[in-house]
Amino acid sequence: MNVAAAIDELTHKAKEMRLPDLRRLITDLKPERREIEPYIQFTENHYARNLIYKTPNFEVLVLCWRAGQRSPIHDHGDSICAVRVFDGVLSADNYRRTAGGHIRADYSEDVEPGSVLSIQTTEIHQVSNLQSGGDLVSLHFYLAPLENNHVFSVMQPTFEAYRPGYTRVFMHADGI
Repeated sequence: MNVAAAIDELTHKAKEMRLPDLRRLITDLKPERREIEPYIQFTENHYARNLIYKTPNFEVLVLCWRAGQRSPIHDHGDSICAVRVFDGVLSADNYRRTAGGHIRADYSEDVEPGSVLSIQTTEIHQVSNLQSGGDLVSLHFYLAPLENNHVFSVMQPTFEAYRPGYTRVFMHADGI
């Protein structure tokens, strides 16, 4: 299945899907370079969030990471997510809240090209490109769109609302 077929399936089934269903769908995905190449666009100061499709029930993005770029430490609010690594190695650091409200590192994992990472609504995590010189390209599928999440600090037992926005917005008329 290519990205266009995955989007078509999500258009019809996203409302009823749960995390295991989304993970199965994205595991079966075999993205074609030609269909995502137009969305592989980087920025030098921070990772790029390039929106390729959005409905009220889901959104699909291509995220582009130069070496050393990281997301903030965040959760996904009411959204579940499946990430397929296209190029490079994605490093995911997961955190848990302590009784006092602080967050602490819990575990880390590296996700290789072709592999899928699934993220529950309550997971607190940070995604990074920790490769010494290579780029990272990942496809992110959110059920519902990522609009009500929070960022966390390792210094304070606080968190705040965060809406990451998009670096570039493409729509299905642009090729998918």
